Amino acid sequence: MSETLLPIVQAQKAWQTAIKAGKEINMKIDLETYRKLLNIVSVGPFYYYIFDLENASILFVSPGITEVLGYSPEQFTPDFFFKIIHPDDVQSFINFGKKSVEFFKTIVPEDIFKYKVRFDFRLRKSTGDYIRVLQQVVTLQTTETGGINKTLGIHTDISHIKTEGYPVLSFVGMEGKPSYLNVELSAAFSPTTEMLTPREKEILYYIVHGRHSNEIADILFLSKHTILNHRRNILAKTNTETTAELIVKSVKEGWV
Repeated sequence: MSETLLPIVQAQKAWQTAIKAGKEINMKIDLETYRKLLNIVSVGPFYYYIFDLENASILFVSPGITEVLGYSPEQFTPDFFFKIIHPDDVQSFINFGKKSVEFFKTIVPEDIFKYKVRFDFRLRKSTGDYIRVLQQVVTLQTTETGGINKTLGIHTDISHIKTEGYPVLSFVGMEGKPSYLNVELSAAFSPTTEMLTPREKEILYYIVHGRHSNEIADILFLSKHTILNHRRNILAKTNTETTAELIVKSVKEGWV
């Protein structure tokens, strides 16, 4: 076994432990859910892909990869991916994958669709320059026994938000589930104390996606005055002064 193949072999071992036999259960995706998945955090150029853990293969890559990295979708295979990860981030990527498998074994199968795995690392563009991407992954297909067979991943260029620092792993709860932020690899899983209320988290989601107060009010069937009050509370709780600062901090800290 060549030394260059070692990282992907480690990753494949972790992926295999996530697979379990049983009746396949697919995420029910309507148009609105699909739109949300593809724009989980649209703070920069992004592309998405569908990954088959059982066969360790990428089933689909969106054309956006050419804008973000300069490669064609056909080039983006697991082998190629490990060749363009920054050497200093390879082991973090593998360790985060192992920790993710460990996390999903602690929750009941029906909650698997309600969690997003997010962490950041650096990838090399076709020009030779490195950018920092935020990887966000949700499960598309599981089994009744809690296996994870297929996932949807989104890579967003966040170089303008996070220029340095170590990769950070978080498990972000959706549909009211608790989040686990800045997870330590050697520590047990402890839910993070929620800083924001469920409604404030919902509004933060739309703020990060560039929605104005009038739009958020219409979406949530609330008054603009109520939205403005929530926005003030969110800024105060997060110790930020502007919307731009709030968005940057939300991405860095893994709140969304």
